[in-house]
Amino acid sequence: MRYRKGSVVVSETHDLPLLLLVRNSGYIKHEQLLFLAGYDKSKPSLTCFSWRMRRLVTGGFVAMLNERFGGDKVYSITRNGLEKLELCGHTLLSLHSEAQTISYPAKMMHCLVLNDIRLTFLRNHMLDSWHSDVEVCSENLLAGDKYVKDYDALAVLRVRERRLLCAIEYERSTKSHARYEEIRRAISQERMIDAILYIVCEPERLLLVADHLAGAHPGILFVTASAFLRFGPDAYSMRTASMGGLLEELLMQVSGEFHRSHVAASA
Repeated sequence: MRYRKGSVVVSETHDLPLLLLVRNSGYIKHEQLLFLAGYDKSKPSLTCFSWRMRRLVTGGFVAMLNERFGGDKVYSITRNGLEKLELCGHTLLSLHSEAQTISYPAKMMHCLVLNDIRLTFLRNHMLDSWHSDVEVCSENLLAGDKYVKDYDALAVLRVRERRLLCAIEYERSTKSHARYEEIRRAISQERMIDAILYIVCEPERLLLVADHLAGAHPGILFVTASAFLRFGPDAYSMRTASMGGLLEELLMQVSGEFHRSHVAASA
């Protein structure tokens, strides 16, 4: 096949995974993308990754924001990038090239922290798989609200020898009492997941969120973002305002309870 001179040819093996990560993340820093895509900080790896990203930006598949954050470049997907993914069979009902709006700048900081949360699970060897909010929303649209909420992410976590399907919610700002009551009613009906992990932006909000939502789901847990990003599985977490411990230990409790209830239901 012949290509127009100067055009950027997208490699299904090397470029499509980058486009998928950018699309599914919403916004993503250069270094976050580097690690999530499986590159390292050796000179050949950095050179190859940077070359690929320059090509994708030049070809109009990825947009690079004018402003840097923490000294790092930030990327988002473009309509050309969405069209290329759709041509290759990677379509989302929740985010497609015909949508009126494909990016939401107000969500950028939310997206960047979720990328750090994903990387923390990955670096602590706890992550089997990760589906972002646009993937969860697309699945809900396709399957008729399979989950009661469009969670920020769905992760299959490795907790020692067990696997746990865990919804991830990053709580960046405090909601109204009425909104928390609405969320509580919704997640009390959730039957498709094993655990819900609320990662709360500021320590002073942790008890507030826990007071509103503790016990709404048998596997709901709460942790501050600062503790989780620093300590990972060893971060102090809570099931209720009066019951806490290391995150890994609480996840093991939830996993054991889920396993016992599943065995009892099958008996």
